[in-house]
Amino acid sequence: MSVMFRFLINVAAALFLPVVAVANTVVTVGATGSDRDSAIDAALSKALVETLGSQVFSVTTMNGDQFHSIATAVTSGRVHSYDLLEERAIFDGVHVRLKVTLAEKDIAGIVPEEIKTWDQRIEDVRSWDQAQQSVSEYRRLLDEFLIGPRHQLNAGYAIVLRSYDVSAVDAHQLKGHVYVDIIVNQSWWDTYYRLVHTLAPQGSQVIPEGPLKVFNGTAAVDFASSRRVDKSLRYDLAHPLPVRLSVGRNVSNFILYKNALLVSAQPMTEDSAQTGYQQSQATRGEISLTKGNVVGGDARIDKRKSDLQCGSVEQGASAVYCGHRFTVKIPFEAANEAEVIQIMRRGVKAELSLYGNHVCEYDCHLLDDDHADDSDANGMLREFLSRYVK
Repeated sequence: MSVMFRFLINVAAALFLPVVAVANTVVTVGATGSDRDSAIDAALSKALVETLGSQVFSVTTMNGDQFHSIATAVTSGRVHSYDLLEERAIFDGVHVRLKVTLAEKDIAGIVPEEIKTWDQRIEDVRSWDQAQQSVSEYRRLLDEFLIGPRHQLNAGYAIVLRSYDVSAVDAHQLKGHVYVDIIVNQSWWDTYYRLVHTLAPQGSQVIPEGPLKVFNGTAAVDFASSRRVDKSLRYDLAHPLPVRLSVGRNVSNFILYKNALLVSAQPMTEDSAQTGYQQSQATRGEISLTKGNVVGGDARIDKRKSDLQCGSVEQGASAVYCGHRFTVKIPFEAANEAEVIQIMRRGVKAELSLYGNHVCEYDCHLLDDDHADDSDANGMLREFLSRYVK
C-alpha cells in the first residue's frame, strides 16, 4: 500500500465522517522496514494487530501481498489518521515511530461470516430441549466448528514475520535472530468458548474446558471462565497443535494450545496420568511440564516483545507462555545481509509437526486456505493421540 493510497484513504475517511462524534483510539507504535514506506506500512499493520488483534483475520506471511487482512481493515476506515513522530536510518533499513488514530466504528464489515453464523448457531443451541441435548449432537457441533487441526491452526492464530536483528558480525558471517509473532485470534476462540458453554453435561464424568491461566507457577484451565463438559468429549475439544515454524532453514518447534504456547510441555489428561498427583493435575486441567516428549520443543520466546497477559512458567527446558501474542525468537546464521534479506522475503511457514523430526520443504506450509486434506490431518492427529495420550 503506497503512501499516496494511504493519503486517499485518510481523505475519504475525513469526508464521510458521521455527524455524531465517535471516540477514537490512539496508539504509538514503532516498526522497521527496508525503506520509509515499508516501515510506515509495517507500523500501521502493527497498530491494527496490537489494538484490534481480536478482529484481524487471516494474516498470513510477508510474501507477496503482505498483511492482506490488515489492508482490508485500513480500507474499511479503521485507520483514521497517523502522525510520523520519528524516522531514522538503522543497520537493516529505516525505523519509524507513528502516532496512529484508529476509528471506533462498527466492525461488522470485517468480521468473517463464519463468526456471525456461529453466533446465531450458539443462540439456537441455548434453546434446545432436553431431547436435543446429547453427547452425539455436541460432538457434531464441535466437529463442525473445529473442522480439523489444519483449520484450527489457520483460524485460531495469525502468524506474522516481524523483524530480525544482528547480534554478531565477522568477516565470514552474520549471526542474529528472526522474530515471528504468533497472534491468538481472540474472536474465534471466544466463539469456541461460547459454544462450549452451551454443552450442558449429560453425565457425572466431566472435565473443565476453557482458556488457560498461570497462577502460583502452575498453568491450568482458568476455572473462573471455564465450563465443565462431558469427559467423553475430550478428543473432540480444541486440540494441542504441535507446530514446526520455519524461516528459510531456521526452525522452531512448539505446541499451540488455545491461548498458550507450550515448549516441551503438554496438557495432562486422566488417560495419561500414572500417579495420584497426575490424576489431580488432569482434574484441574493443568499443563504438565514433565510429559512434553511429543515434539522436541526448542522454541525461544522473547517475553519482552510478547503479550503474556495471563502469565508464564518456565522449568528447565519446559515452559508455558499464556497470552494474546507470542514472539518467537529464531536464531540464524548468514553469509551477508543480502542473504538475510532473501530469507525474510521468503516469509514464514508453519506446519503441523506430529512427530517433530521430518524435514519441511517450501511447499509444506499450512497457511493456505485449503482444507482438502483435513481428513488426513485428522487421521494423523488421532494417531498422535493414541500414541501419546493413553
